[in-house]
Amino acid sequence: MMAGSHVALGVAAWLVAAPHLGLPAASPSCLGLALLGSLLPDIDHPKSWLGRRVRPVSSGIAAILGHRGVTHSAAAAAACAWGLHGGALKWIAAPLAVGYLSHLAADLLTPRGLRLAWPLRATWAFPLCKTGSPFEPLIVALVLFWAGSGTLVPPLLQEVWRQSGLAPQAAHSSVHRPRTAGVRTP
Repeated sequence: MMAGSHVALGVAAWLVAAPHLGLPAASPSCLGLALLGSLLPDIDHPKSWLGRRVRPVSSGIAAILGHRGVTHSAAAAAACAWGLHGGALKWIAAPLAVGYLSHLAADLLTPRGLRLAWPLRATWAFPLCKTGSPFEPLIVALVLFWAGSGTLVPPLLQEVWRQSGLAPQAAHSSVHRPRTAGVRTP
């Protein structure tokens, strides 16, 4: 996918994930870190948006490891999963990891897919759209709508989506009813 698609999906993923991680969704620093994380896997491609800005680093990684190698692997995903439990640095690690994982999920939707078992050459993909194709913005819009349906839309539409079984479960969607001693509440 293109950089703009990765950014949109990374920020949307952060807005959905943040409440579940106990972190502020709208924090400018967290949003910025999620945005950076959404671009970070392409540091291995000198012509990517991030690769052009850190060309010596990007060219070195590309020469040694190639594009969509270790930065697009299960090892990178596992490091991100570990980052979600970042302890004292969770406010840095979690947004970076969520953005990074959103990038990997998006690239999984392209025909090139991911080399999850890097260094093996096998790739995994659910090829819904080619990078830069006219279909890419439609896929991104659908994912953004799905993500927003659980966090940003009016309660009536949220309820329709929940009943259909398609909506993501937002952390704030559960209703807390205090219990009174001896009184049962439904």
